[in-house]
This record gives sequence, C-alpha cells and structure tokens, in this order.
Amino acid sequence: MTALSSSRSGARTRAAAVCLACVLLLAGVLPAAAAGEEDTGWYIVHWFNGDGAEVYFDGEYKGAIADTELTVAVDPVAPPAWEYTVWRGDHLMYTGFIEKAPAAGETIDLFPQRYQVEQPAPGAEANDTGWYLIYGADGEDVYIDGTFAGIVEGGTLRVAVNTTLPPPKEFVFRDKDRGTMSRHQFPPLPPPGGTVHVYTSVQPSPHFSVSVTPPTSSLPAETSPTPLPGFGAAAGAIAGLLAAAAGRLRKR
Repeated sequence: MTALSSSRSGARTRAAAVCLACVLLLAGVLPAAAAGEEDTGWYIVHWFNGDGAEVYFDGEYKGAIADTELTVAVDPVAPPAWEYTVWRGDHLMYTGFIEKAPAAGETIDLFPQRYQVEQPAPGAEANDTGWYLIYGADGEDVYIDGTFAGIVEGGTLRVAVNTTLPPPKEFVFRDKDRGTMSRHQFPPLPPPGGTVHVYTSVQPSPHFSVSVTPPTSSLPAETSPTPLPGFGAAAGAIAGLLAAAAGRLRKR
C-alpha cells in the first residue's frame, strides 16, 4: 500500500469517528433538551399589596413577592398543592385555593380574589352549617346585618351560618378606640360544611387564568429552569463538525 492510500484510509477512519461522535452527541442532547422544557410547570402568584410578603404552598415556603408576583416551579407529576398562603411577618394576609396543577410547560396565574370558597374535606360529614372566615385587623368588632358577631383575633373571625336560610347582606368593621368603621358586602353562602374566606384588603381580580408560555420574568434564580440547547443549536454544532471533517478530507 502506498503512503498516499494509507493517508487517505486514515483520513476516512478519522472522519467516520467524527461522524459517530456527532451522532452520539445528537442522541444525548435532544432528550436532555426535551426533558428540561417539558418536565416543569409554573404558578405565578400575584399580590398587589406590597413586595416582601412570603408565600407558602401547603405550609412549605416558596419565596417572597417581588414586583407584585412570585413564580413557583412545580413538578407536574408530584401531588398538587391544595392551598397557598401569603404572610407578612406573623400576620396571615391571604389564603387561596388551587383548583388545578399545571401541565408540563404550562403556566397558571393565581390572582387574589375578594373571596375564596373552601369545599369541605373529602369524606367529611356535612350538615346545613357553613362558615364565613372574615379577615381583618385584630381587635375590630364585626357586625353582621346590624348584629354583633364577634371580635377579630389573630387576623380572622370565624362565623357559622345556616346554609338553608337567606344569606346575610353586609358586615361592618368597627374600631371603637380609633372611631373608624368600614362596611362590606357579603359574598354568596358557603356550601354545606364548607367555608368562604372573605377579604377586604385584596384587589379583586379575575379567576385563575391559564396560559401555555413558560414565564420569562421575575423567576427567582434558584428556581429558574436552566435553558438547554434545542435541536437548532445541536444541529448547528454537528454541521460545523462535519464541515470541518469534510474540509480536512478535501485537503488530503
């Protein structure tokens, strides 16, 4: 065998090795990219009453509100959370209930609402009694349709109601020390055995809205999904390697 044919044979061997490496790279990159994009869902918790409030999902800390929102990444195959709470220091500001979990690659916006309905726990015995859980400032007296109902303690007042009777029309907060009063309309009756959480200091907002675009802003660095190269990036890199190998063959 001449030196020239030996050189050409070696070049072909090296080119085949480069092609094999490119195929293996493509096989490894594409599944990783797909897994990174498809295995995560997101909630965006919206809160309009100041930054710094802390958010918990089923009692687990998820982060603090910044620029009126917090993005929470979740695993769609994990058991979904039931409720989320917003705290400022030791004061419970809001309890929201999560109606659905995001699918992979999906985003669900959680907006604070003037009231939230909590259904009775599955399997719980329910009669005609339901409850209003009214959120307010500690020490304020609460009157329902002109009748004294109790005093807010720990940020809430729980009031039982007969769900077979006409619903109350309004409740009033009164602070005798400061001489202040505020009047509020009641939401609909709770379901039998359930609770309606009633708020006076959150901005009324639409019910949950769903989009399919992963969030791109305000995602905390510690939960931000790491972008992985997709097909275009991988194909470009492999094409470059093949072109370089072809160029070396032509020169030889």
